[in-house]
Amino acid sequence: MERTGSLFLSLNFEGDALPKTIELLPPGSSIHGRDGRRWTNRDPSRVARNSMERQPRLVIDENHSTDLSAPKGGASPAMGWMTGLRAEADGSIRADVEWTKRGAKAVLNREYSYVSPVFNFDRNGEVTTLLRAALTNVPNLRLPALNSENNFDINGGENREEESMDREIRAALGLPETATGADAAEAIKALNAAKTKAEAPAGVDLGAYAPRADLAAMEARALNAERQIAELGAARLRADAEAAVDGAIKARKIAPASRDEYLALCATDEGLEKLKNIFAKSPEIIGAVAQAPEGAPPSGGTVALNAEDLALAKAMDYTGDELAKIKGGEKW
Repeated sequence: MERTGSLFLSLNFEGDALPKTIELLPPGSSIHGRDGRRWTNRDPSRVARNSMERQPRLVIDENHSTDLSAPKGGASPAMGWMTGLRAEADGSIRADVEWTKRGAKAVLNREYSYVSPVFNFDRNGEVTTLLRAALTNVPNLRLPALNSENNFDINGGENREEESMDREIRAALGLPETATGADAAEAIKALNAAKTKAEAPAGVDLGAYAPRADLAAMEARALNAERQIAELGAARLRADAEAAVDGAIKARKIAPASRDEYLALCATDEGLEKLKNIFAKSPEIIGAVAQAPEGAPPSGGTVALNAEDLALAKAMDYTGDELAKIKGGEKW
């Protein structure tokens, strides 16, 4: 997420001549605000290019009224317009200025002595884009953090509290003052990983750390989730098995009367896959016209195996007796 910051630079002009150009960012790759904030500007040319591509004319307002007054319905008249942002050889960024009558009067009367640029910067403090500037006399130490475009606090107080908190976090993690948010995140991840590896002492009473009612509710939700997952898995397996067996019946590779027995062989994913492979390799063995077997059925409740059953038993690594028991609904 990008944030918006600002600092103050002096308006330099001689006599009654209005400055035609102003410096928006100082020379060097490191920028220090008087309130202790720091940013970096390692690629001034890119910043200038990004700024001009975003908007070819950047406003100069009065006391950051664009960010502080305009969002509340107040006025934010332009004191000037900046064009031609460019990076200088020393690493500074300058802009040409076209002053409005109101802005020219305020500058010539020395009503304002500083220009305060407003810019976006990333989580590492790298300046990315110049947005606008303001005429102001407010010292940098009390400057609000301007960021209405990025939903960042524009009142300044919380920003200073956040900086103080960041310093305390860095100190608690044993990190140097120059550490970034990413460095802090990595340090926290390392601590969490070490905590996870540590074994909990035996006989820990979780009720001492959380209400038992909450623990019971969590356990109930977990069990319910496991049950729902198991039911969904069983339903999916049953649907896949029925589709495979019914497809084999339609292709006349197995007899319709054997449907339940074949479904019993698909009680697991492994069994279903084996059966699918068998169906894929099996030729059509059931005639187009149904024929009843000759003779009387065997006595004693023994399930007789035909040639189709014997071939299936061999493919499934079952003996004839084992398959007969499955077809007969017996457990073995």
